[in-house]
This record gives sequence, structure tokens and C-alpha cells, in this order.
Amino acid sequence: MFEGIGPRATRLVVELAHRQDRQWYAGHKSEIDELVYAPLRALLEDAGAKLARSYPRRRITTKIFRIHRDVRFSKDKSPFKDHASGVLMVGSNVDPGTATGALYLQIGPEAGAAAGLWAMGPEQLARYRRAVVHEREGANLAKVLRPLVASGYQIVSAAQLSRAPKGVDPAHPRAELLRHKGLALDFPAIPAKVRHTDALLDWCIARSREVAPVVRWLLDHVAD
Repeated sequence: MFEGIGPRATRLVVELAHRQDRQWYAGHKSEIDELVYAPLRALLEDAGAKLARSYPRRRITTKIFRIHRDVRFSKDKSPFKDHASGVLMVGSNVDPGTATGALYLQIGPEAGAAAGLWAMGPEQLARYRRAVVHEREGANLAKVLRPLVASGYQIVSAAQLSRAPKGVDPAHPRAELLRHKGLALDFPAIPAKVRHTDALLDWCIARSREVAPVVRWLLDHVAD
């Protein structure tokens, strides 16, 4: 049962990100597991049970990301990320790189939440573009996005083109959406009064339900 993610959790993640010290991490691992990862998993699992009705007949899987960075192909050899995070993946695709998320939650100096499909594989991207330019399906997506953006959600993705894709009229009414190589929504900022309390669970569930129509659109038209 989720009981909150206290301020000590944020401080631990921030200090680890600043130190980038494997010995310090080893000495604080049990505390990080208890104060950061245990409540993060509890929140996602509790939220997954509550969000099941938003995704009938869809599988919901909890994924907790390692705080260790994959430095094999990176010039930056810092061993640790600057945040702890996890996601509720919905649908049959359980590859966190290209899976659709019903709720992503991040703990650290830039705490926040999101949902959607952050990065699309080549086939997913092709399906996304076909659906966005489709007169009916593209208009449906724009319709559900409009009030969300007006209320403080932000459309984000792993990468964007500088202009509409080749072959698409730059004046297309959904050209801006077509520039994205993913489609996710950053939630509004987590209110300070709920950030470190058990009320964070209800806040995440409420926001996740608001964006569920977009996530379902992605599941229907883009996801594997």
C-alpha cells in the first residue's frame, strides 16, 4: 500500500546524482531501496489496479528503471542517473523503449509524471503518421489533445523534426503533431501539498485518467 514518497527520497537521489560515487551508493543502497524504490513501486502497482478500467482487456505491466546508467556507448561515464523512475506499460509491447505508458513517474530534482509513447520505432512511427494524416482518426486525436494542452499538459517526445515530414504539406492542420517521433504528455507540475504525501497516488490516478483517451488512441493506431 502506498503511503507517500518523503522528502528524504528526493534528497538521496539528488545526492547520488551529485556524487556519482559507487561506494556511496553501496553504503546507502538499502535506504534508497526502502525510501525511493519501494514507495515508487507501491504507487505504480496501486495506480495500475485503479487504472485497469481505463484500459479494458489490456495488459498493464509495472517497470521500475535502474538508477544505473548504461555508459557503454556514451561519452559521459557517470554511473548513475539524476532521477529514479518507473512506468505502467499498457498493451502487449513490454519493451520500455517503445512501449505505451499509462503513467510514468520520476523522483529527483525534476520530479514529474507523464504518459504516452515517448519514442516510436520505425514501424510505429509510420503507423502514427498515417493515422495523424487520416481525416477522421487524426481529427479525433487533435480533439482529445486540445483541452489537455489548454489545461497545462505539454506534448513531448524523444525527438522532433524541424519541419513536417517529407511529402506532408507544411500547412497541414496537424503538421505540428507530425513533427514528433513520439507522442507523450507531460503532466502539470505535481502540487507541493501532495508531492510527499499519500495524496500523490490519487493525483497521479486522476491525471492518468484524463490522458487515457490519448493513450487509447496510441494503442489503437500505433502501438504493437
